Amino acid sequence: MEGVGTELANFYFDYRKAINIFVIVLLAVLANWLLRRLLTRTVTQVVRGVKRAQDVDTTSEMQAAPYVNARAVQRTRTLGTVGRHIITWTIVVIAMILILGQLGVNLAALLTSAGIVAAGLAFGAQNIVKDILNGIFMVFEDQLGIGDVVTIGEVNGTVEDVGIRVTQVRALDGTLWFIRNGEILTLGNSSQGWGRALVDVTVDARQDLTRVSEVTLDAARTLLTSERYARKVTGEPEILGLESVFGDRATLRLAVRTRPEAQWEVQRGIRAEIRRKFAAEGITLADERPNLPGGHA
Repeated sequence: MEGVGTELANFYFDYRKAINIFVIVLLAVLANWLLRRLLTRTVTQVVRGVKRAQDVDTTSEMQAAPYVNARAVQRTRTLGTVGRHIITWTIVVIAMILILGQLGVNLAALLTSAGIVAAGLAFGAQNIVKDILNGIFMVFEDQLGIGDVVTIGEVNGTVEDVGIRVTQVRALDGTLWFIRNGEILTLGNSSQGWGRALVDVTVDARQDLTRVSEVTLDAARTLLTSERYARKVTGEPEILGLESVFGDRATLRLAVRTRPEAQWEVQRGIRAEIRRKFAAEGITLADERPNLPGGHA
């Protein structure tokens, strides 16, 4: 036994640097996997807990204090994603320092040199620094989160990942856009607070527009009290007035406040219900409709 122990000690002494480096790498990989898994589980439990308390399947359907709860879910997911990036890079840096120490590198001199080099590279890497800082500010200021529907420049879609340097947005046609955080100058977020469904109803102007308004509101109220749409609406439908008159066509605009991201589904549902109600009441839609902002019935 003593001979075996001596041989092992000699083996370790001969290959101690390689063994120590292997152990460092192995521990770094395990630590990265464990910490990321713990973070993922924590994020999942927080999200499930909020949704279970609200008895919903999607974030946008939350009832009590919808803004606070929905943003808590989105913010938790986003911070979890950023946290995973931070964990990985922190472990990589620590592992590299330990490995260099095993190789006999003078860490004090190396860090001093690295500081000088970093200062020099800062002038040439301003865009990278800008991307990182802007990404950090966007996350902590809650400008966007994982799952948010956003408009960034000409890109409109759902946020899939918020990285330290790049944000990934999945467009409506399935295209995955990689957007540098430092290039995001204006950002529209459709998932915060509330949305508004807008439906333009264009009818023959020779009809009684007061009656048209009443039937339009009745159709919207009928739809929005249904089980499918009740959770998606936070306000009462209202006619904003006569939007435009063009020849024998008159356009009325209907508006209703909805939960975030629900405005498009509500718009589609209202259009279908209005068409059904108009057919039953004998109200004639215009044959031709001008290209006006908002959704047309």
